[in-house]
Amino acid sequence: MGRTGPVASGLVRTRCVPVPSDKNHRTVEKLMSMTVIDSQGIADESLPVAELAAQMRLADQYETVSGQASRLRLRIRAAIGAVERRLGKVLIRREFTLAGEVGGGMRIPLPIAPVESIITVSAARAGVLFALGEARVLADAHRPVALMNRPVNDGEWVRMTVQAGYGDWPDIPEALRQAVLLMAEVLDAGAGPGLIPLAETLVAPFRDIRVGGTA
Repeated sequence: MGRTGPVASGLVRTRCVPVPSDKNHRTVEKLMSMTVIDSQGIADESLPVAELAAQMRLADQYETVSGQASRLRLRIRAAIGAVERRLGKVLIRREFTLAGEVGGGMRIPLPIAPVESIITVSAARAGVLFALGEARVLADAHRPVALMNRPVNDGEWVRMTVQAGYGDWPDIPEALRQAVLLMAEVLDAGAGPGLIPLAETLVAPFRDIRVGGTA
């Protein structure tokens, strides 16, 4: 089974999120800054190589051409990465490590979506990592939150392992699948890493539009 190794996904998010205080129910701003690391990678068999080959109108025997399938997998991985970075969302389900300083309290806003489950949570105190026990996810299409079973301190460094993503390739919304295949095809033709206008149109409904109209 081929996989990419652990890599930083290019998502380093600093975000102020309005969250109700646990003690007095007032709304406060909690600052978070977390690095996102793709700790599992995407298995080769999870990539839609045959779909891309069909879209590119390659011959049915394309797999017999030396390096052809590997090249298509490379383009799909690059296209998935481009879409995920643009949206701050995970397409194919896999494990991620989230690490950084968080705002205090029982709720930790998460920098990626959708998050299916939280596997482990730990905090660094006096240079030592301590397990923080179980945590569950308050699901949200754009801004999921980790609900802790004990509070963390303001500015505390926290590390989480989470399972994130829409699921397998067929579970991803059709428009996002189309954007990935389109980007993979233009990347194979020598285009740069940024999303082309048609791909931007396809992913636009999935962007998190914040105050001021920016994504």
